[in-house]
Formats: sequence, C-alpha cells, structure tokens
Amino acid sequence: MNYPYNSTRSAVVTIFVWIGVIVTLALVAPPISEVTTNEQEEFLPVGVESVQALEILRNKYPMDDGIPAIAVFHSDDGFDEFELGGIHDYIKFLGSDDLPGIIFDQIPTLDGYSLINAFKSSDGSTFAIPFKVTGSPSDPSFSNSIDAAVAQAQLIGGRVQVDANLTGPATILRDAVKIFQSIDLRITLVTILVVIVIMFFIYRAPGLVFIPLFILVSALMVARFVAALVVDLTGLPLNDQVTSIMSVLLFGVGTNYVLFIVARYREEITNSSDRFRAMESAMRKVGPSIIGSSMTTVVAMFLLIFSTLGSFKTMGPMLAITVSIMLIVALTVLPAAIVLMSRLAFWPSRTIASQQNLVTKPIWEKIGRFVVNRPKTVFLVTTAILLIAITPSFRMVPSFNFIDGFPDDVESKSGYALLKKGFAPGDLSPTSVFIHTPDHDVIDHSAFIEGLANAIEDNPGVNYVKGMTRPYGSYIGQQVDEASLKMFNSPDGTTSRLDVSLMGDPYSEKALTVIEDIRSIIQFTINSQSITGVEVLVGGDTAVQLDTKTVIDEDTRLLAPLILFAILCVLILIQRSFVAPLYLLFSVIISYAATFGISIFIFQDILNHTGVAYSNGIWIFVFLVALGADYNIFVIARIKEETERLGFNEGIAVAVGKTGGVVTSAGIILASTFAVLTTLPLRDVFQLGMAVMLGVLIDTFVVRTLLVPSMAAILKNYSWWPSLGSRKSETTRH
Repeated sequence: MNYPYNSTRSAVVTIFVWIGVIVTLALVAPPISEVTTNEQEEFLPVGVESVQALEILRNKYPMDDGIPAIAVFHSDDGFDEFELGGIHDYIKFLGSDDLPGIIFDQIPTLDGYSLINAFKSSDGSTFAIPFKVTGSPSDPSFSNSIDAAVAQAQLIGGRVQVDANLTGPATILRDAVKIFQSIDLRITLVTILVVIVIMFFIYRAPGLVFIPLFILVSALMVARFVAALVVDLTGLPLNDQVTSIMSVLLFGVGTNYVLFIVARYREEITNSSDRFRAMESAMRKVGPSIIGSSMTTVVAMFLLIFSTLGSFKTMGPMLAITVSIMLIVALTVLPAAIVLMSRLAFWPSRTIASQQNLVTKPIWEKIGRFVVNRPKTVFLVTTAILLIAITPSFRMVPSFNFIDGFPDDVESKSGYALLKKGFAPGDLSPTSVFIHTPDHDVIDHSAFIEGLANAIEDNPGVNYVKGMTRPYGSYIGQQVDEASLKMFNSPDGTTSRLDVSLMGDPYSEKALTVIEDIRSIIQFTINSQSITGVEVLVGGDTAVQLDTKTVIDEDTRLLAPLILFAILCVLILIQRSFVAPLYLLFSVIISYAATFGISIFIFQDILNHTGVAYSNGIWIFVFLVALGADYNIFVIARIKEETERLGFNEGIAVAVGKTGGVVTSAGIILASTFAVLTTLPLRDVFQLGMAVMLGVLIDTFVVRTLLVPSMAAILKNYSWWPSLGSRKSETTRH
C-alpha cells in the first residue's frame, strides 16, 4: 500500500493537493454568515402548532409582518407633562418616514397629542411602545434599525431623565446575533492560544506547535466552506452557535490526533533511521485507533440528522463533517508535513529520541499496577463514586428563557428588566390564540370565541384574555365595534385573535404547562360544541418553547438509544469482540451521567444559575458519549496489544503506562478547548462548555485510568470473546 508520506515527492504532492482544495472551496462556497439564521421557529418542524400559528399571523395580519420589539420608558415617580412630551416625541420618531425597517401603527391623536394611555402600566410607572422590525436578524439593516431605535430612546430618556431601552423578540434576536458574531472570532483566537500554550508545554518544540496549528486552521477553513455549501444546497437552518462549536471541536480532536501520531512516531523512529518508514509504521499502528475513535464521534453526530429539531438536524451533520475533514487531514496532510520537516520539527532537540519522552511515565505504570493488583476494589469504589455523582441531576431545574442567559448590560435584557417593573410577567410575552375560519366570516363565530375566551380565562394560570368580544379584558356585549374588529380580526375577516396574558413568567416550566392546558381547553370546547370548519392554533413565545421542549423530548427518546447502539456497533467492529465493547459503552454512559449530575450541582448550587438550558442535555450526552469512547478505544487497543505480548497483569500495567502521558495530554487539551466556551458571556454556552470540559477530565483521569483497566483486569481474556486471544495472554499472570 502506498501512503502519501512514504517519500518526499508523495508528501509534497499531498500538501499541494490540500492547498488546492482550500483555494477551490474558497472560490465556490458562499460566506457562512449569509446562510445562518437565529430565529427559533426556523428550527421547528413545519407541522408544529406554534409554527402554524406563526404562518397564520404572517399571512392573515399583513400589518404584523416583521418581528416585534418594545421600547420601554420607566420612572419610579411616574411621568409629568415634560416626560410625557418625550414619549410623544419618540412615537413621532417611530412613525416617521426616515426610519426604514420599522413598522409602527399610527396612534389616534387628540388636540395634536397621541393617545398613549394604552401603552402605560396600571401603576403609571412604565410605558411599553410596541413596533415591528422587518428583515432577517442576520442582515445589517435589521440591526441598524434597532440601533437607531435604541439610540433615540436613550437620547430622549436622557433628556427627560427617565430610564429607557428596547426589548422584545427583535431586540433579543439582534443581541444574540451580535454576541455570537463577536464571540465566533474570539472563540477561534482563544482556542488557538490555548492550543499553542499547551502544545509548547508538551513538546517544547516550535515546529510541533505551529506546523499542526497551521494545518488545523486550514482544516477549520475547509470545514466552514463545506458547511456553508451544504446549507446553501440543502436549505438546512444553521445558526452562529454551530460555527463556534465547530472551531472548538476541530481544534480539540485535531490536537488529540497530533499527540497520538507524534507519540507513536517517536516510538517508531527510535527503531528506524528512515523517517518515512517510521511514519508508515506509526500510522499502521495508530491509524486504526484514530479512525475508530473518529467513527464513534462522526456516527454519533451524523445520527442527529434523524432528529426533528432543526438545530440538532443541522449541527449534528456539520460537526460530523468537521471531524471527518479533520480525520482526512490527520491521516494524510499532518504526517506528510511532519516527515517533510524531519528533525527540524523537533528543534531545538538534536534528535527526536533525545527529546523528553512523554510516551511512558512511571506514575502511570504505577497506577496501572495498583489497578491490576486490586481490580475488583478499584471497580466497585470508582463505580460507587460515579453513581453518587449522578444524584444532583434529579434536582435539575430546566430553563427555557434564552434572555436570562444574556449578560446584564445587554440592551434586550436591560429593557426586559425595565418592563418587569411596571407590567405583569405575562404581559411581556402574551400568548396568541388564532381562530381561523377559511370558508366563513369569523364574526359568525363570535359566541364560540367568547365562550372559548371565558374557558381559557378560568384557568388559574391565566391573568386575562383580550379579543374582539373583550378588547379590554372583559366582555362588552354582543355588539362588536369596528375598533375591536380592526384590532383583533384579519383584514379578510377569516381569522380572529385572542391575546392571552399568563399569570406567571411566560418562560417558566409552569407556563409551558399552562399552554398545554389551554390547548386541552380549546380541544374540549370544540368537541363539546361540535364546532366544524374552524381551526384554532396557539402561538407566541411560550408556545414555541413548549413545542421546542416536546420536540427535544421526542428526539432524545429516539436518538439516545440509536446513538448508543451505533457506537456499540462501531466498538464491536473495531475490537472484533462483544464483551470489551459492552463495558466500554458502560464506562462512557456512567461517565456522562456522573458529569451531568456534577454539572447540575455546580450550576444550581454553586453558581446559582436560575436554570439549566433544556437543549444542553442532549448536546452534553452526544459530546461526552462520542468523545468518551475515543480515549477508551486507544486504551483498550493498547491493552490488547500489550497483554498478548506480556500477559494480562503486566500488559495492562504497561499499556496504562504507555498511554497515560499521551492520553492525559490529549484529554487536557480537549478539555481546555471546550473550557474556552466558559469564557463567553452566554450562560447556555457556558454551561455546555463547562459540562463537556468536566466530562472529558472525568473520562481522562477516572474512567480511562481506573474504571476501564479494572474491568479489563477482572474479565481478562473474556474481554476479547468470542476471540479469546493468544494462549500466552490466557495463561500468563504477570
């Protein structure tokens, strides 16, 4: 077999082919910023009720095109005439023709003054002025419109000495886009810095730091180009969070591959003066483990394409593509670059072998001998500790409020805090119930609509309900005025809207239960009255969160066993046995569960987070199960190699010793790259980074060092069943 690094010529050709791939993709791929979206409903299936309600809103209420925003003005002492004048000035500003991208319904006036009392809180301390912003949150014009509205609100607020800011879905989306766009480069740069520092500490050779680094950066460029092409061709939704995590994952697994390849190359070069032959030998021995470890990650990530939630469906394949590209680079470009640099890569050491040997460390072999001397005790104690660590997960408080994870100084969060001072929590994000009659005038169903409003309002979780029969929250009689019709009914007369204010926080888990109750009430009312030809849909932010949770739960029930089964199949294929793959899978499952429990304890009990981002559960599972299997593959492969040569006890001890340094270094680097996410100003991303970092460290120092070797020592030759291995490993004890 010819390898792309078996001669100078083949290595040079490999490098130039890789450069050609980069240039070609740079020319044909669209900028990744042009294919990203950050609207949550874009990630839900079309048939989900809240998405259908959104379509009704867009199609039947053309004046409601655009994403809602709210300008908030607050004064603890209420508003005098001078301050009210500032509110009127802001309303004139919103309604001016000089503000493109802003849709604002003109307010009736009296004696030249807008009638703004409808926007005032009951205690008179706060004004909430709603408007719409057109365009996509990723477009600069969208952000510019909000920037102009924020600047004017704060200018007027400063002039009349009241607090002023913006909030609402449009502002939240704008802030999310700005944060992710600002942190994408930050993540990449910080990750690069972390890799440089750790790699230099390990190798103390600039060549082994910067050569792999340049290759990793080029692999990231290719991964982003390919991701942009895939999204452009398939239409899958892609958000900025995915691109940020791509950087972290690629640098993490990429530097791991560097460590494994260089470590094995060092072993082989001591036995061969031919650098090309040494690299061929190294890659024959370490290559299958790299491929196997990559396959667990790629398969686990790719299986997310079977999910229903768009963020899973897109992120999974994108990360699978990222790891696949890194695998190709690790098997071809990286070894070619190292052999081309020859001994220069290891400078300032005179010889490769003379450099500090990180392959075998006495401490790791001592730990290996400790484990094989008392394997049952090590297994029971380690398992018991991991099981105890799981218990905090049963106290998890899920969070569905994305804005709660923003920094306090972000405009949408500041505006939200102002809004809560004057308005009930449910008023901040009302739930919309759409009554759609495609073949009739919706006014004909006014009695049904009022009955439905009454039934919904009777729910203890509902504050009030407004609609065409109750424009101010209470029934006005059978005669519906024109103003109410214009406010709540679509221009074509086929649809009417109920605005439902929930009693508590619209982003709480309790609010999600209220939405479920409302949907049940609607279905019961339709069935009990035998209503036909009417479609009733519940929408709004809380309904979107409920539908998102429901879809995540369904995806988890499907994906968790599917991913575990797929990883088991990969392990069986690699090990050509059934027993070792089973206990390797057990090790990654218990490691994940313990990590999740410890993470919940840190987030809720130490850091006092109000909740844990609900979607992070599946992501932590996928990352830790897939990445956790990686190191175990390397360890068990070396255990099998050494036990066949030395017997079980001695072989396990030597295998732990030889893999200890490189796997520990790899684990620290991978954990460090994910730790970069903890420096970001978004709570949800912080939680993901912290949990994966902890999981990698637990897997590196506990599972790989103690749990897996102890199980191998207990089961001995049965690990390789049905192929029982060599007679020497079966009979030799020491």
